[in-house]
Amino acid sequence: MNHVTKFFDAVYWFFMTTCKLFFIAMVAITAYVVFNRYVIKNSLVWGEPVVLMCMVYMSLGSAALAIRKDTHIRMQIIDYLAPKKFIQVMRGAAHVSIFAFGIFMIVYGWQFSMLAKRNLMTGVGITSMWLYLACPFAGIAVVLMEIERLINFCYRITHGQTLEAETIKEQSKHMAEEAKHELEETT
Repeated sequence: MNHVTKFFDAVYWFFMTTCKLFFIAMVAITAYVVFNRYVIKNSLVWGEPVVLMCMVYMSLGSAALAIRKDTHIRMQIIDYLAPKKFIQVMRGAAHVSIFAFGIFMIVYGWQFSMLAKRNLMTGVGITSMWLYLACPFAGIAVVLMEIERLINFCYRITHGQTLEAETIKEQSKHMAEEAKHELEETT
């Protein structure tokens, strides 16, 4: 199981670094375009399409990365009301659905990108295909992140480990204790 985690750590690092680089490029290019427009009085036509492309890659890629850490916003009230077996089935179905959506992003994102080969992005002179390739790029990230979650989910099921649904009171108490412990370590 340790080798699996190391592999997915490397995959996560690659996609996270790529998203960070797109973010840095987006900020730098935007600053450069604004400087040219308002200080030098020369508007750059390529700035906006390149920033748009960086934003699309970064936002789709980082949304896929949130799958690994399970940090997406969701409603969990059903976890406190429904039977545990039902919750396990629903979590399994969610994992399979997210994986299927990643495959959908890869297949149809690729097909759509190939259709966009004929269109040119204004101001840049490259095909729109490069903008739309963000969808299969993010789809690959979704599939890889979800594979790890599926492996961990199946491992927990086969080894009898369950994620017990704590009450909100218990979760907040646990978070407060962790924060207190971290504060004590730093001081």
